Amino acid sequence: MRLEARALSAGYGHGFHIEDVDLVIEERRITALIGPNGAGKSTLLRVLSRILKPTTGVVLLDGEVLHQLPNRAVAKRLAFLGQGGDGLPDLTVEELAYRGRYPHQSLLSRNAAEDTHAVEWALGAMNMAGFRARPLRQLSQGEMRRAWLTMALAQRPDVLLLDEPTAFLDLAHQFELMDLLSELKEHGVTVVLSMHELWLAALYAHRVLAMGAGRIVGSGPTDEVLTPELLRDVFGVEVASREHPKQPGKTIAMPYARRHKGATPEQEALAEHPEPTTGDVESPHAAT
Repeated sequence: MRLEARALSAGYGHGFHIEDVDLVIEERRITALIGPNGAGKSTLLRVLSRILKPTTGVVLLDGEVLHQLPNRAVAKRLAFLGQGGDGLPDLTVEELAYRGRYPHQSLLSRNAAEDTHAVEWALGAMNMAGFRARPLRQLSQGEMRRAWLTMALAQRPDVLLLDEPTAFLDLAHQFELMDLLSELKEHGVTVVLSMHELWLAALYAHRVLAMGAGRIVGSGPTDEVLTPELLRDVFGVEVASREHPKQPGKTIAMPYARRHKGATPEQEALAEHPEPTTGDVESPHAAT
């Protein structure tokens, strides 16, 4: 399922916006959207999911103009999950999952066996089968995220769009969720997600789209985009690259300080090639 945008612009009045965005999402891959707050990541996801209409340009889903397709046809192929998802507290996890089957049902037809198969697959994919009878109000925040993802997967979409799915999760649950998402490519699912955790993007994303001021400022394979130079320009922070301790040849981008305006050329050179360290990088504000 090919998802692309051409000369795409959209926004909310004088608020968040995107301008002149061109992109192609690779199939069966994880694409991470990165950038500071207000860069346009959520706005772009909402246009790609058809929630927000573009002011100029088009989004194409397998060559068809997304915003001209019927709602049900889009919902069968594409699912979007925003940053919310705390409502419906009295539903069980399984009941919520079945709500993801609505695009495949009508007043005149319903394939109960197909619905059951899709829900069971989604529960298994998100490790939620053991929680099927649990009300949403009894879930932890990490479990709640997985419950809503189960509903999205029950749609059996080809493309899954996620707005900061790892936000507010602790480290263990961030790893768990990203492990689960990375396995979806084996089921033909393409994942596009916005995130602030650059190290997670380095570990799990196949491609990265870096955004700034509503525009794409970097696009390509993860290792080619997550460079100290680009991240320093996009986020205004100093970044060092470190080799993964268990995966030789794979690097992780590690922000370690806010970039100070008016730095001398010598300071800029040191920032680009910081001295190696055998331990954690010490904060410049640490007590001495």
